[in-house]
Amino acid sequence: MTSIVVLPIGKAHAITSSPAVPSSINTKTSLGIAASPFYESNANKLIGQKVVSTANGIAPQMETTTIENGTIKGVGNVTNFYTWIDTVRSSRLVYGPGQGIITTADGQDMATWTGYGAGSIINGTITYHDIIVFTTNSTGKLAFLNNLCGLDISEADGTKRVSKIYECKDIVQPMGPATSDNSSKIIEDIDWKIFDASADYAIAP
Repeated sequence: MTSIVVLPIGKAHAITSSPAVPSSINTKTSLGIAASPFYESNANKLIGQKVVSTANGIAPQMETTTIENGTIKGVGNVTNFYTWIDTVRSSRLVYGPGQGIITTADGQDMATWTGYGAGSIINGTITYHDIIVFTTNSTGKLAFLNNLCGLDISEADGTKRVSKIYECKDIVQPMGPATSDNSSKIIEDIDWKIFDASADYAIAP
């Protein structure tokens, strides 16, 4: 197998906050969200940002690319390289699509993912809740990620970010198995279960 290039993260920021599944979500039954994360990261490096659209100041969009070092249970150290495009809907909410590549530390295995999520902004800290869907043709360490749907909960303060990804299954019903095409609809379906039923947190279709 051709070796996959693993980008060095260099000196990274690290934060000690610990995002968790909101208490309003049943972590064992109703949404099928695992009680503990299979992926965790508290070290990252901002690669770059650019303005995608100013949208006349109504709903500007910003593209952010980041690389982070993380660990996956049963796999070990991995690198997660990803880009999100955030639409600023209000002073309290951003939302949008993302995509990324996860590689193992030895560079011999990888998986890709696509997602859609929302972030609430409180006192300069953004808490994200993203639904991401993994794809891989791996037969090795990352094979279990193929078609896996995850709830990514992250907290970001400036360039510092800590992330946890929890496996989830039941939230895709009645839409069927999660795919990159329906991940945006899945996150819309659970937003009301994660956030208060407020127009400020509603995700635009």
